[in-house]
Amino acid sequence: MIILSIVFAMLNGLHGILIAVESYEKALNEGNIFILKQMYKEALDAYESAILVKPTAHEAWYNKAVVLDYLGKYAESVESFEKAIQYKPDYYEAWYMKGRALDHAGKYDEAVRAFDKALEIKPDYIEALYNKGNVLDHLGDIDAATKTYDRVIQIKPDAYEAWNNKGLALARIPASRNEALEAYDKAIAINPAYYEAWINKGNCFVRLRRYQEAIHAYDKAIEIKPTEHASWADKGFTLADLGKHEEAVNAFNKAIELKPDSYASWNGKGLALDALGRYEEALVAYEKTIEIQPDSYGAWTNKGLAMSRLGKHAEAVVAYEKALQIQPDSYETMTNKGGELFHLGRNEEAIKAFDRAIELKPDYPQVWNNKGWALLRLGKFTEAVKSFDKVAQIIPDGEAAGIPRLAKIKYEALSNKGLALVQLQNYQEAVKAFGKAIGIKADVFSLWINKGLALQELNEHQEALDAFSKATTLSGNVHEAWNYKGYVFEEIGKHQEALDAYDKAIQIKPDFVIAFNNKGLLQDTMGNHLEAIETYNKALTIKPDLDIA
Repeated sequence: MIILSIVFAMLNGLHGILIAVESYEKALNEGNIFILKQMYKEALDAYESAILVKPTAHEAWYNKAVVLDYLGKYAESVESFEKAIQYKPDYYEAWYMKGRALDHAGKYDEAVRAFDKALEIKPDYIEALYNKGNVLDHLGDIDAATKTYDRVIQIKPDAYEAWNNKGLALARIPASRNEALEAYDKAIAINPAYYEAWINKGNCFVRLRRYQEAIHAYDKAIEIKPTEHASWADKGFTLADLGKHEEAVNAFNKAIELKPDSYASWNGKGLALDALGRYEEALVAYEKTIEIQPDSYGAWTNKGLAMSRLGKHAEAVVAYEKALQIQPDSYETMTNKGGELFHLGRNEEAIKAFDRAIELKPDYPQVWNNKGWALLRLGKFTEAVKSFDKVAQIIPDGEAAGIPRLAKIKYEALSNKGLALVQLQNYQEAVKAFGKAIGIKADVFSLWINKGLALQELNEHQEALDAFSKATTLSGNVHEAWNYKGYVFEEIGKHQEALDAYDKAIQIKPDFVIAFNNKGLLQDTMGNHLEAIETYNKALTIKPDLDIA
């Protein structure tokens, strides 16, 4: 009887094990079915049931981890992959997927180490190599990334995606962009229908400023897959770089037709419309961008620029403030905000915005220039001069000579400094400032006029005449230059030359009342009273309420 009891107990235990195995496999299979049905919460519950039955089952832990990763629960996912590895240390798939979860969690160095563990177990594991390369690229370790892609290519010579990824990594280094083009060409040679490589090749051409070749590459991508919105959008941006803004708008429209929620395409369309001077339409595009992507710093900034161009300065301030909520350390947007406050006459607030921009980037020349303007308007001329001097310190003469954008900022600062010095009656220094500005950009009408006026205050009559004479050869209100010449001639007693200059001003602008009045005054001084009266009458015909005539 005792022996029979023992045998019965053994059979009972075996039956329990069989039931447990069946329960585990049932739960695991149910989880897999839920995955196929995209019922991830139910799948997770099923895998947890399987683990309860069999806590050491690496497959259940692995499957649970995959679902957690998909649901964005990365920390829990990593823990579950570690459990799978604990029960099966050579489980290279688990090491690989742990790396993926760490990558998704932004733990890139740990992700690389996980991929390396997978590759220790299975050195030819291409998926692990691909993802390791991608993470290394993201970390900026381009050399290690390209070597990793080379390992993929060594294992699988026709791995066109590896050639493409290698190209993406190389394209980040300016000196390696021609190599990147070769890598894209390799990918295309292996798979001519691989439109992504054509897009990336186009992007690389853009970085090399070979815009026409970029357009050709995007057109090839479009030929292969006309419904890919990215090709059209990238083509739009490149057409805009070429100054073909109307064509750019058409390309962006096509991209938007294919993907109506592409905020980059809407933003690009806005920029192209902006360049065409179609500011209202640009504004609509930026607002659509914001509707799709409310936290788009670029769209809010661009909206501010469009509002400014439409003269809606208060609305522009609001747009820039929204942009600054998203990116508080943007010194350029802070400068733009200050510029709009300046336009609104809110000069003290403008200066506070400029000072904040200076805190963020003390060597930003435009903000010092703008601050100087605001100080000038407030009558703080000495402080304004100091601001304009900052611009000259930040932009060396060599840079101003070689970079047109910086040249413009510097000559404007020097010109404005000259104006501030005139207000301080420091005419000698004002002449020097205008002269330096002219040294950067000699074809600006107002610079020669202002230099001439400052020289006249110093009684440097001949030099003043030379400055006004130069102004008469430039684009601008040339009649004013002739009027000033007349005034200088009059000052030095050359009355006929003065009359000739006033006549020249009137010839250029027949309704130029000031020249008529000056001419009349001179005629009266010369004793030609009847001629003076006739000249005054002409002035009064033009402007009947002219008191001085």
